[in-house]
Amino acid sequence: MRTLTVCNFVTVDGRYEDDDHDIGSFFEHQHPDYCGADSFDFYTTELLRRSDTLILSGRRSTLGNLGYWAGVQGDPDATAIRREFAGLILGVEKIVVSDTITEGDLAPYDNVRIVRVADARAEVAALKSEEGRGILILLGRVLWNDMMNAGLVDELHLVTFPLIAGSGVALFDAKPLVALKLLETRVWEESGNVLMRWRVDPD
Repeated sequence: MRTLTVCNFVTVDGRYEDDDHDIGSFFEHQHPDYCGADSFDFYTTELLRRSDTLILSGRRSTLGNLGYWAGVQGDPDATAIRREFAGLILGVEKIVVSDTITEGDLAPYDNVRIVRVADARAEVAALKSEEGRGILILLGRVLWNDMMNAGLVDELHLVTFPLIAGSGVALFDAKPLVALKLLETRVWEESGNVLMRWRVDPD
């Protein structure tokens, strides 16, 4: 059996992105001591190294992320850890959950296939029944909220950044039918980020 891990950045006040579906505005009042810190890059790379499958969702998020990381891979000014992450995300098996993305949209990228939204739960359940390393969801709030309600998420890793959004999109759609057991906390002093790693159990 494989495990499904969700990892997400979140603000102190529980926001996933701003009202324009971006996160850039969150960093307008970032403490100067934390500028340039890359602990989140190291953590997400650590997770991706242990995963055989990455699940992406949504047209805008998927194409934006793949395009961005394809650019980072060849950027000589990018940090070593970001170039490693770019190589991993482009090389790993990728499942894209979307009803609007086409094969043509994904033609520039390797190891990727499309699953329609109605089939996502069955696809994830089938992946989990196989032998292999981890299945990882980064971002994809709508998708992983649904996966939690379906009882398919094994671990939820929330990394709180020292940022206050004030408004924006909440991390959770509603109250999911799960109970959380704390497995680990971690603090990165160089960034002010705090990890809470939870086991997700059916309630």
